[in-house]
Amino acid sequence: MSREQIDRIGRFLVRHQAIFWTLHSLWALGWGIGFIVAGSKHTWLLRYGLASVGLVWATSLLLPVLLRSPLISEERKEPARRLVLWTQKWQLQGLAFFILPVYHRSATYPSRNTLFMVLLVVAALAATIDVVYDEYVTRQTWLLGALLAFTAFACVNLTLPMIWHVGGLWNLAAGAFLATSVFVSFWLRHASERGRSLWQVAAVGLLFLLVVTVWRPLVPPAPLRLVSATFGTSLSEDRLKVSPAVAFLSPAQEARVFVVAAIQAPAGLAEGVRHVWSLDGRKVSESRLIDVEGGRVQGFRSRSSAMLRGLAHGQRVRVEVSTVWGQLIGRSEIEVR
Repeated sequence: MSREQIDRIGRFLVRHQAIFWTLHSLWALGWGIGFIVAGSKHTWLLRYGLASVGLVWATSLLLPVLLRSPLISEERKEPARRLVLWTQKWQLQGLAFFILPVYHRSATYPSRNTLFMVLLVVAALAATIDVVYDEYVTRQTWLLGALLAFTAFACVNLTLPMIWHVGGLWNLAAGAFLATSVFVSFWLRHASERGRSLWQVAAVGLLFLLVVTVWRPLVPPAPLRLVSATFGTSLSEDRLKVSPAVAFLSPAQEARVFVVAAIQAPAGLAEGVRHVWSLDGRKVSESRLIDVEGGRVQGFRSRSSAMLRGLAHGQRVRVEVSTVWGQLIGRSEIEVR
C-alpha cells in the first residue's frame, strides 16, 4: 500500500471520526449488556472488580505525568492518551454494567434506592459513550475523581459481603475509606494545579467522607434481597410460617397481625434486620433486631408481629424490612377490605 493510499485512508477516518466513535459507543453498549448477563450469573467474578478500580485509579493519576514527561515524543502522546482512555473505559463500563443487575435485584422501587440506581446507570453510560468520557469526564479532574470514587464504593460495597462475607460496619468503613481516598487523590492533583492549600484538600476529603457515610441508607443493601413476605393472623406450631396466610385483613377494632419475611443472602454472611410496621404511612411498630444468616436458597425467614387498632376499609398495612444501618431491603403491603 502506497503512502498516498495510507494518507487517503487517514483523511477519511478523520473526516468521519464522529460516525466511527458513535459506532464504537454502540458496540461498547452491546458489550455492557453482555456484562449485565455475566453479572447476573457469575457473581464470583466480582473479586476482579477491585483490580479494575485500581488499574483505572493508577492510570488516571499517572497519565498526566507521563504526557508531560520527555519519555514520549509529541506525535505519540495523543495515541498514548487514547489507548489509556480506551483501557479505562473498557474496565469501568464492564464493572459498572456487571454490578448493575446485582444491585437491581436488591433495590426497592420506588424508594430512596432509586437515586443510587440512577447514578449507577449514569456512571455506566458515562464510561460507555466515548465523547462523554474522553471530552468531558477525563478533562474535569474532580468529575473523573467523583466517577471513579462512586464506582469504587459500589464495587467494594458489593464485593466484601458477596466474596469475603464481610458486612455491617466493616463494609461501610471500607467502602467509605476507599471512595474518599480515590476522590481526595484527584482533588489533591486539582488543588496543586490551582494552588489550593492542603487544609482545603483535607476539608474536601472530610466532607466527602461525611457524604459517603450519611448516604448509606440510599444504597441498596446488596446482596441482601427480600424474596417473599407473607401475612397471617397467627404462626404455625414450628413458628416458621404464618398459619393461615391471608391475602387481606378484615376491619377490626384491634387485631394482631404476623408477617414472615424471607431474606436471601450469601452463605457465611450475617446481618441484623428490623421490621417497621406502618398503617397508611403512619409508623405503628418496630421489631427487635433480627439476626439473619445467609446460605438458604429460599431465604432466611424473619418474623415479627404488630398489634393494629382501628382497622378500616381501604387502609393499607405496610411492613418495611431494613438493615440496622437503615438500608431498605424490601417492603410488602396488605389491604384492609
